[in-house]
Amino acid sequence: MSSIIRVNLTDLTVSREEPPEEYALLGGRALTSHIILREVDPQGDALGPGSKLVFAPGLLGGTAATTSGRTSFGGKSPLMGGCKEANVGGTFGHRLSKLGIKAVIIEGAPPDDSWRVLRIDREGARLEPAPAGLAGLGTYDTVARLLDGKLRTTTVACIGPAGEAQLTAASIAVNDPEGRPTRHAARGGLGALMGAKRLKAIVVDDEGTKYVEAADKDGYRRLVLGFSKTTLEDPRTQNMATYGTAGVLGFVNRDKISSLPTRNHRLGTFAGAERLSGQRIAELAPERGGKMLPCMAGCIIKCAILFNDERGEHTTTALEFETITLLGSNLEIDNLDAVAQMDRLCDDLGLDTIETGNAFGVAMEAGVVSFGDWEAALGLFDEIRRGTELGRLLGNGTVAVARHFGIDRVPVVKGMGLPAWEPRTMKAMGITYATSPQGADHTAGLVTARDVTDETYLKASQQEQLLQAAVDSAGLCQFSNPTAEDMAKFVSAQHGVDWSADDGIALGRRCLKEEREFNLRAGFGRDADELPSFLRTEPLKTPAGDAVFDLPDELIDTFWDDL
Repeated sequence: MSSIIRVNLTDLTVSREEPPEEYALLGGRALTSHIILREVDPQGDALGPGSKLVFAPGLLGGTAATTSGRTSFGGKSPLMGGCKEANVGGTFGHRLSKLGIKAVIIEGAPPDDSWRVLRIDREGARLEPAPAGLAGLGTYDTVARLLDGKLRTTTVACIGPAGEAQLTAASIAVNDPEGRPTRHAARGGLGALMGAKRLKAIVVDDEGTKYVEAADKDGYRRLVLGFSKTTLEDPRTQNMATYGTAGVLGFVNRDKISSLPTRNHRLGTFAGAERLSGQRIAELAPERGGKMLPCMAGCIIKCAILFNDERGEHTTTALEFETITLLGSNLEIDNLDAVAQMDRLCDDLGLDTIETGNAFGVAMEAGVVSFGDWEAALGLFDEIRRGTELGRLLGNGTVAVARHFGIDRVPVVKGMGLPAWEPRTMKAMGITYATSPQGADHTAGLVTARDVTDETYLKASQQEQLLQAAVDSAGLCQFSNPTAEDMAKFVSAQHGVDWSADDGIALGRRCLKEEREFNLRAGFGRDADELPSFLRTEPLKTPAGDAVFDLPDELIDTFWDDL
């Protein structure tokens, strides 16, 4: 039987409780968002005593299905003020599921300034004082200390200095299968929420456990084999296994696509893009010892790029498309090693690379440092680590930087910095950013369709948001490209129910509506669905002519009518 772990920081108690029956077929994002709606005051302070941090594996966690080990972290976002879920790979979700844990709820206000560690294993869950000297460490040193050589059975989720300082762009780091903190529940600033609870880390040890058994063991085994075969034969998988997500950079940099954020989203193409591409990374790999790795146990895609420096020493294993674009082309930096180093610094400090890249872009527009100056950009991370006034501004995200310097051209939606997918040429992305309760989050509903009708853009965004909410709730990775039918079959065999594809989509619909309900109660109005005005007024030059986001507000307003 799965159970819920409730950690009360006020009285430092940890309890285990049986989940309500309605939670039986909720997992991952659907579960974290439901608990947040049910237990957190939408009008409350995101970093106050009434806030809660919830994390949960998906419905398929702890099983042999490829990419089924993802974990959802949820809470009221310190960055955007709404319901936020941040999704992460690594080995965390599988271990929680194998220990019979459906969700963990962190609540209450710490009684003092001491830092603590939550340990979870077969014996139960308990709070402990953080080891001496742990506070203040970056995530690399934190994970190395807490793993203590037990990588085979243990996973650490932790915050870095940014989370400790409650900076609202702070992430939660989870170690990858090689023991490095390169997987991050990054968006929305949930690392700041963990910092407000004075919880430095969560250590999960599943030694002595087994995979979670399916209700229909033989049927589930057949589904695993068939899904793995389909995934491996998909050309998208083969491309990802060669170049990672960085392989798409050349595609979006083409003139007719123009979806590569450059110079604080002023341009859609970048002259130095080839020097940052997945293809360039692949060329360097043989001489530097780089390779492709899985980000979680049992993943057959292996899209994580292990990137080494010129000496062959590890820099990062998370050099992904969004990171390369927001810290690279968006800042007009084409030095691949500098971008990789910035990625590592974000990971070690515990910062969202997308939010940080946008914050730096606005700071460059304000003249703090110059576009293209990678040495000065690296220096900004030292400001964040030292906690200077400038460093705290940058670590609090794009809006904070813009307000301080009086910049009115701010690339955010619902307070979150824009990802790399450009709404002026990929118009469905504008609908996703505007309507998603998650804010400007490309993973909420990535649609690259072009040159279709306005109504088709709307429907495509609706369908993708529903599907991806279901994927996040199942605990699968989007890159395995599961369909609603795939998930229905898996859930049916695993949990002994009779689900159809419609049931899977219904789970996604419930999730979206509950997230929106929280946001409405928090005070989000129609203005929260507005895109930055420059997307409508500043055209991108393309071979087909000037491109702006020109879908009418009246169309966007109908998004929820028939969802």
